[in-house]
Amino acid sequence: RVMEDAYLHAYEAYQEMLAAGVAREVARAVLPVGLFSSMYATCNARSLMHFLGLRTQHEDAAVPSFPQREIEMVGEKMERHWAKLMPLTYAAFNANGRIAP
Repeated sequence: RVMEDAYLHAYEAYQEMLAAGVAREVARAVLPVGLFSSMYATCNARSLMHFLGLRTQHEDAAVPSFPQREIEMVGEKMERHWAKLMPLTYAAFNANGRIAP
């Protein structure tokens, strides 16, 4: 309850600042770190391979990785989509020990 109240109060302050014309990047300073957000990102296959090599654990990895679980879950979801979109590149990545070229 305490966290919910704090988050609601912070978000109301954020909305008030936006309504007053404060820039979003300035207004969001009142938002707590624990408040979740969403975003869209783009990248090329090479950058994605590098990200996955660092942020996922996999038995085929030539270099072990020990990511925090939250970012690993993001990587796993991205990897599932990428494997469907670019199966040949994905297979080459795994065959190369999950190291980006």
